[in-house]
Amino acid sequence: MALLPPCSETLKRSLQRATSAARAKGRGHPDPQDLLVALIEDDDASPVMRACGIDLMRLRRDIEAAGATEPTTGLGHLLQSAFNEAQLSERTDVTGADMLVELFAEPIGRFLTAQGATRYDALVYLSHGIAKGADVETESGEAPPYLELVLLNDPYTPAEFVTFVLEQVFRMSRERATAIMFSTHSCRRGSCGIFPRSEALAFRDKIQSLAAARRHPLRCALLPASDAPAQHRPSPN
Repeated sequence: MALLPPCSETLKRSLQRATSAARAKGRGHPDPQDLLVALIEDDDASPVMRACGIDLMRLRRDIEAAGATEPTTGLGHLLQSAFNEAQLSERTDVTGADMLVELFAEPIGRFLTAQGATRYDALVYLSHGIAKGADVETESGEAPPYLELVLLNDPYTPAEFVTFVLEQVFRMSRERATAIMFSTHSCRRGSCGIFPRSEALAFRDKIQSLAAARRHPLRCALLPASDAPAQHRPSPN
């Protein structure tokens, strides 16, 4: 496999396992099925699979039971696509987790979705460390009356979608929404304002509903805040 994009050492080992598996089947190059099996032992990809609710032993059994797949064009296009995404995240190499994300869109991805996992689940975990089914906010202790709603940056959600969400949810002007979007990107978080608890929870749920509908991993945090005057809240225009 010549002219590979830069790969992490862990992914290189996974590619070697995939190549060995392909040669054992009489093929010169690995295909997505060989790679997915190799990623089960990948230190970057396997935690993502577990966070998505995937049983790794079942995954291996399902793939082995299905037998060999039809010949494919190999892994070059997947590696290049993963490298392009890594560059957007300001990273210089591709990891097994990046390759796992790409495999969701391939026919072999059916083994992942068969266990209820989605590419969206993987992106949320990679962006924010939130496993599938885990609550973003943990209810504990005395509930503060006011909460600050903070958008969390991630490398997968388009900037224009962040601006769209702010305009839709808070009825912000384009200028203010753009300013918060840039703050989220440059500072890795952007404050949308301080709200009574019930309003903050409703805004949080609406943001994440919009994001889920578009399959973007945009997330926000709710931070305790003291009583705040109305001018601290986002204005409607």
